[in-house]
Parts: sequence; C-alpha cells; structure tokens
Amino acid sequence: MSDEPKVDPTPPAETVPASRLAEVVAERNAARRELADAVTRGAKAVEWEAAATQHATELAAERAARSEERDLYRAGLLDEEAHVVARALYAAHPTEGKPTTLGEYLTGLRAEGATVPRALAGYLGEPGKPAPAPPVVQPRAPAGGGKAAPNGVTVTAEALVAAREHYRRTGDTSQMKSLADARKAQA
Repeated sequence: MSDEPKVDPTPPAETVPASRLAEVVAERNAARRELADAVTRGAKAVEWEAAATQHATELAAERAARSEERDLYRAGLLDEEAHVVARALYAAHPTEGKPTTLGEYLTGLRAEGATVPRALAGYLGEPGKPAPAPPVVQPRAPAGGGKAAPNGVTVTAEALVAAREHYRRTGDTSQMKSLADARKAQA
C-alpha cells in the first residue's frame, strides 16, 4: 500500500451546500440594494424637507408683505410714496406702546381724535371723513347730436372701436374713412 492518505468522497459536515450558499449570497445582495435605495430615498427626503422649509419661510414672508400692503391700501394710502412714509414713521415709533403691526398703527391714526403725523396728513386727509368722491364726468354728445351723416353713418365710440378692430384684422381702412367723412359732415 502506498503512503498516500485516503480521500473520502463525501464532503465534511461543516460545508454549506452550493445552492444554500447561492441563496444566502442573493439575499445579502438584495439587502444591500434595499439599503442603498433607502439611503438614497433618505437623502432625497432630507432635500425635500429642506426645500419645503425654505418654501414655507418664503410663503410666510410673502404673506406678511401682502398683509402689510393690504393694510396700507385699507388705510387709504394708495401712493407708493405714502407707503414709504408710513413704513418709516411706524419704524421710528417708540418701542413703548408701539402697535404690533403696521395695520394697527394706521388704524389708530384713522381713529377719532388721533394725531396724524404731518408727513402722513396729506395722504390720510382728515380722520373720520371719507375721501372726496372723484368728479363725475358727463359724456359729451357727439357732434351733430348723434344724427346720422349724409352718407348714413352714425359716429359713435362703438363704431370707432369696431372700425379700428376691422382695420387691425384686415388692413382695410374703408370703415375708418367713412367714419371720418361722417364726422366731417356732422361738424
């Protein structure tokens, strides 16, 4: 006999079968992929949360600006210069007894017996009195009393607008010329 050791054809009991090893490796690789996906989703969630926080901050600032602008218009300050003056006066107001918002400050100025700063007096008018209504402009009667011209065309604002639109669409000036002739005839 030879000195060579005998080789046992059966594998030792500690060895894992190849199919089970392949299954465990596949599970491990799947778990690694899931972990990588979760990390990616987590990073995206952090980005989205930061973007949402930034948008919420921007929205709050925009709402505050719109609220302040609305308060200025409600107080009757329609001019941009009046807005600047009102904001400057509110900022310069002493801290003690200062209204919490510009709207409260302006409402206090509009109250009966309130002292209105000279810089705003021209913009606010007298407190408690409504602003004067704008003058009503009566429309003028067309020349010739709105009668039809000898060519049968009546010159009205609507006819002028229609003729202008016709010209813009087609380039045809005949309607405008007939209205001009009618206008001359009425004068």
